[in-house]
Amino acid sequence: MPFPIGTLVDLYDSGFKQWRGEYTVVKIYPETGLHKIKNTKTNSQQFVSEDKLRMGRLRPFRMDCLYEGL
Repeated sequence: MPFPIGTLVDLYDSGFKQWRGEYTVVKIYPETGLHKIKNTKTNSQQFVSEDKLRMGRLRPFRMDCLYEGL
């Protein structure tokens, strides 16, 4: 199921093996399964497959157990 146009998404960077950026879906190409996304900060655009995207931005979090000894 494609992400609707205008949806705020994260992009999975397989090189760094982490989610990054803040992108908006600009266009959907159902015949190829690709989504055109635009970076909200740099306005750069790219084509990616749907499996490299996830909905919205996750809020920052912190693991308190890592900071207990400080």
